[in-house]
Amino acid sequence: MDLATVLLLHKCSFIVGAICFFYVRWRSREPGLDFLAIGEGLLAFASTLAGVGEQGILPYEVWTFGSFSVGVIGYALMAMGFVQLSGRRRKSTDCFLLVVALTLSVAVGFMHWYAENQMRAAIFNANTAVFLGVSCAVILRDFFLDRLPARWGLLASLAAAMSFSTLVAVGMIFPQYGPVEPRYAFFMLIICHFSVALFVVVLVQERAEAQLKRLAYTDALTGIPNRQHFLASLPRELRGGDAFIMIDIDHFKSVNDRYGHETGDVVLVGVAQAIATAAGRKITLGRLGGEEFALFLRDQTEETAVAKADQIRRTVNTLAFASGAETIVPSVSAGVAVWRGDCNAQKLRDQADQALYLAKRGGRNRVELYANPQNMEELSSSATATTVTQHSSGPEHPLGELAA
Repeated sequence: MDLATVLLLHKCSFIVGAICFFYVRWRSREPGLDFLAIGEGLLAFASTLAGVGEQGILPYEVWTFGSFSVGVIGYALMAMGFVQLSGRRRKSTDCFLLVVALTLSVAVGFMHWYAENQMRAAIFNANTAVFLGVSCAVILRDFFLDRLPARWGLLASLAAAMSFSTLVAVGMIFPQYGPVEPRYAFFMLIICHFSVALFVVVLVQERAEAQLKRLAYTDALTGIPNRQHFLASLPRELRGGDAFIMIDIDHFKSVNDRYGHETGDVVLVGVAQAIATAAGRKITLGRLGGEEFALFLRDQTEETAVAKADQIRRTVNTLAFASGAETIVPSVSAGVAVWRGDCNAQKLRDQADQALYLAKRGGRNRVELYANPQNMEELSSSATATTVTQHSSGPEHPLGELAA
């Protein structure tokens, strides 16, 4: 393959990449795509400059130094773009890569290394390998930010491009010892650039799909998983130690009626976040609707499940919300049910709901454990009698523990 064809393919790989990145940047707010697009555009310009120079249209020193400097800056901007795209953030320190590229260009110009083809090509490809290596490092470092399959494809493409750039540099410095002829390594580098552009587009697409999925499974008000996500997260089969905790905010309707729905939303969000913090990451949590929450736990005993519910109750009791001259101190009631091998997940959740009902009937701001059906009926009758006695002895404050 002649040099003109190789340079044409080289330029086309950057033009395709620049167009892809500009388009995806237009459709997405992902950081770094603008630098990737500009970097690829500069590399396309540098390749064009080299092609025109090879035809003798431009003075030798103009096109050699010009293509080298523009190309080095283009790869620096690409590295900046990958750093920002991978970490999904912009930092002023990212400009250090551009400073390195400018410093290298000045040094090469001052030493007139650009005038010798092998020296220029070796330095340029060694610089390319370094910037691509930086890109690989940040793609791997930030893997846990979003564990998407496209990240591995992008990492592999960048690593391959870095390897071929290194082979070109080695082949230029040590022609007799290079494992692969520079022209073949350079051609494979061109293929890698097409692959990099492809996986950047796929990564952005996968991120958009993951974001839509998070929005679909997250309660918009409280920020915790919604009912759909909670039910989808439950195991198909229960095992010993599985437990449900049903939680309900006491007298929440009275908060909305007395203080307004905006204040009610503040209380609801605060309580939801307190429940999530007290529950921890290993417990499946969801807002089922209104002021009702559900938790699914594994490897529990009746004592530990009740203790966890009571810990959550006590955590909520520490909250306080100001509303004008008044303070709202919320409380929650909780019902606990532990699997005994006699029901499915839906039935076990119903049992926890029955225990929650008993806690509400028994005075609120308390935790109840589901017993067998006969005991539950007796406890429910006892709680009803207690409630009737309380009502006959005096009126209850409309907000219960929520008003102070």
